[in-house]
Amino acid sequence: MNFDDVELLLEGVLEGLKARKEIEPLRKRLAELEAENQRLAPLAKERDDLERQLDKTAKDFAKHEKDLRDDFKRQLDKTAEDFAKHEENLRGDFERQLNTAKEKLAELDKKRLIAEGTANYYRDSYSELDEAYKTYLELDETTRYDLIGIFGAGETVTGFFSGAIQEAHLASFWDYVSRRTDNDKLRQLFDFCFESFNLGFREAPYVRLQVEHGNYFDSDTMRRTSQSSQLGKVVRVTFQGYRYSGGNVVKKTIVELG
Repeated sequence: MNFDDVELLLEGVLEGLKARKEIEPLRKRLAELEAENQRLAPLAKERDDLERQLDKTAKDFAKHEKDLRDDFKRQLDKTAEDFAKHEENLRGDFERQLNTAKEKLAELDKKRLIAEGTANYYRDSYSELDEAYKTYLELDETTRYDLIGIFGAGETVTGFFSGAIQEAHLASFWDYVSRRTDNDKLRQLFDFCFESFNLGFREAPYVRLQVEHGNYFDSDTMRRTSQSSQLGKVVRVTFQGYRYSGGNVVKKTIVELG
């Protein structure tokens, strides 16, 4: 072996020693890493288990969330249906109550109109009664005494009116007035009694005769005054008579002929 070979051999040995020196830390680091890996292996398994649990939890949460959403949607739909049905029932009840209220209002309005008509009737009637009673009170004391059999004492409006509307008093009152045709108040009172009596019936039992100026004398419906001519036409109607609605004359009209 020559020197060059020895030199090469020495260089190779030196390189090997150098490499070995560099490899030792690597081996040591590798050993440390293997030890660390062995130590971390359980943690990796735990990590994998946690990942699987997390994945399962996520899936369970997604399913639970979907179930909750579906259940909420069903409840919302049912609530909407119930609300619509309730609203329809409320609307129906409201319309029925509104119709009932309208019917009651119409009925009350009808009653109001009847009441107003009745009030107007009695007001108008009482107005006429009040005027008639005032006219009666304006009669002289002798005349009122003569009329006690018709109007009683006449101390109140009610007493006066109760006598004025009696049929039995009508003919006798006409006879009394026919003897005093110059007394306008007595004629007014008879007109009031006649109309008031008729108002108590659906169909008036009596009607006044309608003798007019210029009519020819008719003994069936007329009676002459003591100052009247025996023949001729009516020149003055002193006091109208009346008849039954059926036609028969009860009291003839008093006339003056000329």
